[in-house]
Parts: sequence; C-alpha cells; structure tokens
Amino acid sequence: MSTFSVDSRLCIACGACARECSRRILKMDQLPVIIDESPCMLCQHCLAICPTGAISLGGHKAQDCLPLKGHFPDAESMETLIRGRRSIRRFIQKDVDSSELDRLLTIAAHAPTASNRRGLHLTILDTMESMNSFRAEFYRRLELPEIQARLENSPRKELFSSAAKLWRENGEDRVFHKAPHCIIVSNQRDAGYNLPVDPVIFLTTFELMAQTCGIGTLWCGILYSCLEFFLPELRDELGIPETHSPQYTMLFGYADVHYPRSVQHDAYPARFLHRPHWLQK
Repeated sequence: MSTFSVDSRLCIACGACARECSRRILKMDQLPVIIDESPCMLCQHCLAICPTGAISLGGHKAQDCLPLKGHFPDAESMETLIRGRRSIRRFIQKDVDSSELDRLLTIAAHAPTASNRRGLHLTILDTMESMNSFRAEFYRRLELPEIQARLENSPRKELFSSAAKLWRENGEDRVFHKAPHCIIVSNQRDAGYNLPVDPVIFLTTFELMAQTCGIGTLWCGILYSCLEFFLPELRDELGIPETHSPQYTMLFGYADVHYPRSVQHDAYPARFLHRPHWLQK
C-alpha cells in the first residue's frame, strides 16, 4: 500500500524533497515519485521541506503540521530553559491534568529515534491512586526474604533495605519522593546498540517540555535498577511487553518548589581538532 502522494496542483517540481531524502529513494520525474517504498523510514523530511505543502506521507498531510517560520524559541529562552532545569524532589500532591499529560506525551513523541524506528513503549502511572498503590507494593516487596537474597551481593543492598524500613516505620519515601506519577520507557529488545539511547532521548525531550508547564521531573535510576535486576517480575505486572526492555524511568508531577536562579557548571574538557594529525603529513 502506497503511503507517499503528491498533490500535482501544488507541486512546483523544485526537487527539494528528492535532495532531502536520506534513503535516496525519492526521485524527480516531472513530479516526485518513489518506485519502491520499502526502504522508506517515514521520517517525513520530504513532507517537512516541501515549500508548497504538496506532499503527504504515511497518512500525514502538510496542512495538519505545525508551521515553523518564526516559531522557534530564541537562543536566550532556550539557554534559560536548559540552565534552569532542576531535579525536583518536592511535588504538589495533585494529579497532573490528563489533557496536559496527553499533550506532553504527543510532543515528546517527536524526539528522534535511531533510523526512525519509533519502537518505544510507555508505561505510565498517571493517577496518584495508581502511583500510591505501586509505591506501597514496591516497598513491601523490597523486604521479602527472596528479594533480600537477590540484593545480598549488591552494593545498593543497604540503600534498598533502609528505604523499605523508612517507608514502613514513618512513611518516608526515599525512592519516589512522593511523586504523583511515574513513566517507564521501554525499547524493543532487537534495537541493538540503540536500546538504551532512544528512551533517554525521549525522556530528555519530555523533561524539557514539562518544565515549561510547571511540571517537575526526577530521573529515577533506583526504580530502573529494580526492574532490571531485583524485581524483574514487576515488568509483566506493569504490562511491559515481552518484546520490550525497560531502559529508564522518570518521576513527575507539579513542582512544589521554585528556584529563583540557575546554577553554574563548567564546560566539559574538549579537544578541538582544528587540523587532525593525519592531515599534517
């Protein structure tokens, strides 16, 4: 079934789409054509670059896309967002509005993936009720003898044991920081070396957009470690497909803290190869 189409009334045969096609399968024959669509990775570069909006691909049409002219944030605004992002550990005990969360997820779905695979699977505890239930069950299981046995040789044994005890004795939540929500991002097991990369790019995109909505985020490596090593049975119980592997987790909710300024970090060491040694012969 063909997914590529051109509106001949709009096409000006400029060839921009053919030049932009990374798979080199789009050719010009008066109008743009694709003889064999099987190599197409549906990146939609051809749709995005067409100056007249003549191209449709994969059921997506130019008129449904967001116009970009003059809409990118300026460099100062982007710098403020990146520098001002903070890990949040104090959350308002309130559900994030479902429509706001849906919008965040839709925007984050535009994060790049290797070869445009788009094979991620999201597991989201989207209500405080579900999150609180999961939180209580998580701590309960950490104290089970069989789980303690799994933790025996782990450098994090003391951390997990003390976290479970603090929760049981006084409700102190060292792992989840009483976050209202959690998102677990899994990738297809056959994603190769991109298995952990695509989920991290997705969460980074999700996080930056969340900041603009007053939604705080916290990368939660402890939960990821448990899903990977100590409580793998939770994967099935959370509905993570067997074809996917959880790669990272993030807590989120409306922030109950405001930072009036950014912090300062030095740039990382870098080696600038103005003239690589192999050119100095």
